[in-house]
Parts: sequence; structure tokens; C-alpha cells
Amino acid sequence: MEENMAVVRWLDRNLEGALASLLLAIIVLLISGNVFMRYVLNASTSWGEELTLWIFVWFVWLATSYAFLHRKHVRITFVRDMLGVRAQIWLDAIVDLLILIFLAVLVYQCIKLINLPFVASQTSVVLGLPIPILYASAPVGASLSFIRVLQHFLVNFGAARNPSLGNEL
Repeated sequence: MEENMAVVRWLDRNLEGALASLLLAIIVLLISGNVFMRYVLNASTSWGEELTLWIFVWFVWLATSYAFLHRKHVRITFVRDMLGVRAQIWLDAIVDLLILIFLAVLVYQCIKLINLPFVASQTSVVLGLPIPILYASAPVGASLSFIRVLQHFLVNFGAARNPSLGNEL
């Protein structure tokens, strides 16, 4: 049981970072290989650019979740910094709640889009892969982001209800 929890803890801390790092390395290899083939061998692959694009889209969505995990998204904190500690925690919880609502709507709308007949039947031009695989990056990334924001929300909400912070509202 303890080994399973260790795996879950590792995945919780490292899933998006490990996958995004792997995808970024593949992107670098694909682009480098294509540049080498184009300028040294005077020939390039027809599938390299499309595959790079697909991997990049998945990379962006995983990196978005990774940024939520580490709270590394751009934030404007001018007003927040003028508030007391307790008010900052409440504001963070409110912002997290708004982000959760946005991500839930995004996941729902993306799944609706993927299930449309004209989307479900499309394939990519060069690779011939089903377009829903590409589009699935959005709900997967948004779902992972939802989990990460929810984790922060629960911590902030618990901290906001902590009476030891005093009444700094």
C-alpha cells in the first residue's frame, strides 16, 4: 500500500513536468532532424512539421497544467499586495474558484466539439491521424489544470477558515 502511495505522490508532483519535458525533447529532435535533412541532405520529411505541431499542442496543454501546479502563471498582484494576509488568501480562493468554473466550462465545450460528427470524422492531412486526438489535448490539459487549481483552492479555502490568522479582512 505504501509503495502505491509513493507512486501516486510522485505522479502528483511530476506527471505534467515529466510528460512536457519528454514532448519538448521530441520536438527539439524532430525540428533538428528536419533542419539537418533540409539543409544538409537537401530533402525533408513530409510528416515532420505536422507531427511537431501535434506534439507542441499537447506540450502546451500539459505545460499549462504544470504552471498551475507551481503557481507560475502571470498574475497581476498590485491590489492583492495591498491586502492583509487573510484577505489575500480569500482573494486567491475566489480567483481559484473562478478559474475552476472556466476550466469546467472549457472541458465541457471541448468534449462537445470533439463529439461533433464533422470533427470526429476528420483526419490530419499528412499523418492521417484522427483530428479528435489533437483536439483531446484541450480537455485533457484543462482537466489536469482543474485538478491542480482545485488542490490550491482547497488549501487556500482551508487556510482562509483558519482562525489563527486573526481578523485581517
